[in-house]
Amino acid sequence: MKEGTVIKSAGTPGPEEMAEVNRYTRRAYLPEEVYTFALVLCDNEIDRDFERFAVESLEKLRGLFLGKTCILDHERKSVNQTARIYHTELEQVQGEATQAGEPLVRLTARAYLPRTEGTKETVELIDSGILKEVSVSCSVQRTVCGLCGKERCAHEKGKTYGGRLAHRVLLDPADAYECSFVAVPAQRGAGVVKSHGARGVSVEKLLQCPPGEDVLLTKGQVKEIGRRFQELAERARWGGQYRRELERNVLKYSALVQPDMPRAVMEAALKGLDMEALAQMEKTYERMAQRSLPLKPQLAAERPEQQARNSEFQI
Repeated sequence: MKEGTVIKSAGTPGPEEMAEVNRYTRRAYLPEEVYTFALVLCDNEIDRDFERFAVESLEKLRGLFLGKTCILDHERKSVNQTARIYHTELEQVQGEATQAGEPLVRLTARAYLPRTEGTKETVELIDSGILKEVSVSCSVQRTVCGLCGKERCAHEKGKTYGGRLAHRVLLDPADAYECSFVAVPAQRGAGVVKSHGARGVSVEKLLQCPPGEDVLLTKGQVKEIGRRFQELAERARWGGQYRRELERNVLKYSALVQPDMPRAVMEAALKGLDMEALAQMEKTYERMAQRSLPLKPQLAAERPEQQARNSEFQI
């Protein structure tokens, strides 16, 4: 996953290759009407963000990138469309290994653009090596630690443990968006632009994403987060009302139990308490108030004989 780059012009495409090209055209083009070139999209090497694709992820991306457009600087505008990918394949680089100790595997592609007056400059820039570095934009559904294989662990990306570099492995690609020609690649040697998350992942799972990782949300997830935000806002409103009631009760009971305590001092003390402590304080002060000032009914009898006479009126 370190360098995405144009590696060569593909020459004049043959009949089989033109059949692949014409899968994406509205009419059958002839070989002399198109310009084709080959490029490396990404690989399984650890990149500058201390992340890498698993080989099985590259295999899935191989299918996802078919038919995707090549644009400029990741600006997803129709005017920036330069070429289209019509063929992808995986290749193992003989004699080379990644930092994780795996054989180096690259996802390569071939792309085409029509030969027109408007594309002459683009063809010349590719042939001259000016348009060379590329990066791809895609999304993955989950990542795991490259050292222990767990989704959540204590290994920090970029740190070394026992001589092994901690990194995240990108798994389960959800979609591939585009390939871009870039002047200054975001990753080492042109790298890969990635986003994590998206379809099939619960909101709870997204909240557990490691800090610093980008997450691409689906419309359904955005709606779910909005619904939960409204629910939490409503709970917070009722919680605030409950807290104010607890504070009023504590102040009332404390005034009975500790009449010499300045109210401002007690109010300041309550602000530093959480809800659980505040509720416990309310119960404590209420019990203390009841013990020190027992409450009597308004018409309570003063003497036993009066209580006996009043008993006939009890309900």
